[in-house]
Amino acid sequence: MNVPGIRTYLPSQVNSTGKTPATNTLKEVGKTFDSMLQQLSDTQQTSDDLLTKLAAGEDVDIHQVMIAADQTDISFRIALGIRDKLVDAYKEISRMSV
Repeated sequence: MNVPGIRTYLPSQVNSTGKTPATNTLKEVGKTFDSMLQQLSDTQQTSDDLLTKLAAGEDVDIHQVMIAADQTDISFRIALGIRDKLVDAYKEISRMSV
């Protein structure tokens, strides 16, 4: 699973207060989350394919099957953790008074 690196902002992306515009930041978060979900889907598909081959009796290295299953499990746990944090952040923001 590839984890995207920390992005640096170009001077043209920073406004006069020294902060990046919120719309650009939200787009980046959305793109990153979409990328992570796609990688999670790919990991799950690979694991499912290996498990299907193993169940069908094909010649598959059992170590690779177990590694793929563990990678999928870890990826799901990370995705659930991120989802929980996003929901908590949304709830916190919705409680704020304007």
